[in-house]
Amino acid sequence: MKTTRRQLLGLGAAIAGLGGPAHTWAQAFPQKPVTLIVGFPPGGNIDTVARSLSIPLAKILGTTVLVDYKAGAGGAIGTTYVSRAEPDGYTLLVGIPEQVTTLPHMFKTSYKLGNFQPVSLASRTSLIMVARKADTRFKTFEDVVAFAKANPGALNVGHAGPGTTNHLGILQFEDATKLKVNTIAYKGAAPAIVDLIGAQLDIVFDQVTTSMPHIKSGALQALAVLGPKSDPALPGVPTIRQLGIKEFDSTTYAGVLAPAGTPAPVIALLSKAIRQALTDEKMGTTLRDLGSNVYGGDADEFPRILRTGDALAATMVQEGRLRSE
Repeated sequence: MKTTRRQLLGLGAAIAGLGGPAHTWAQAFPQKPVTLIVGFPPGGNIDTVARSLSIPLAKILGTTVLVDYKAGAGGAIGTTYVSRAEPDGYTLLVGIPEQVTTLPHMFKTSYKLGNFQPVSLASRTSLIMVARKADTRFKTFEDVVAFAKANPGALNVGHAGPGTTNHLGILQFEDATKLKVNTIAYKGAAPAIVDLIGAQLDIVFDQVTTSMPHIKSGALQALAVLGPKSDPALPGVPTIRQLGIKEFDSTTYAGVLAPAGTPAPVIALLSKAIRQALTDEKMGTTLRDLGSNVYGGDADEFPRILRTGDALAATMVQEGRLRSE
């Protein structure tokens, strides 16, 4: 059967039409303000990331970028809000991976990891093991391991709350060293640090951002960076890998996620814009002053962090080591 010119033209139009919606999305976005949802109260690390990101991102996108707070339930309220938002790129979550990887395994949330699409990492903050400067028992990481080995379950270790990076870091420490410690949960890192300084705890797993003022004052000392990379704010403090533990990363990441189903061209546009925004000098200075660092990673890193965190949380819950408290 001979194909006519009219049929060829019609076929070409049909093929072009298949790519039409994606092309339209890419050209039309954004046409209104973009909102960054933060699931924690103002003043914290995630709030700082969102606010400092919003300024350069608005310039790059050519639209207003708002920061809105939906705080509560360890970040689950804001996360739920974004999971139910229209998947059009205008409502995004700025948060930590645990909001979408750990919380759904610990609580009856209306969402799971599959309800989100990673856009880009935004920052990286070291988790560290800290002890009192005056505590002569613990001058090195090896001292902590030796004490825990000689006194099973007697090492009192505080963390910022169930399911946090801090809590998961302690569980990873137990697995990596084959040791058992007495894990004590707090409602945030600040009260745990208060008890550590007051000698009611032996060790705390904490973010650099919270502990740094006390390290600078001489009240606390960092014994190890609990991730694969050294922290410029803590020169001379060894990483967990330098100490011989290879499969251990309790770095705290912050990133941007969109509702699942957001068009791929919009995700690509937002990802590129965020990575460009991360080069903003003022944003970099703001985070460094807090002990954190801008960090976009490579294209595969954020999805990999999410998958790893989801699998770890599922295993810990199944073993009964991670549960709501």
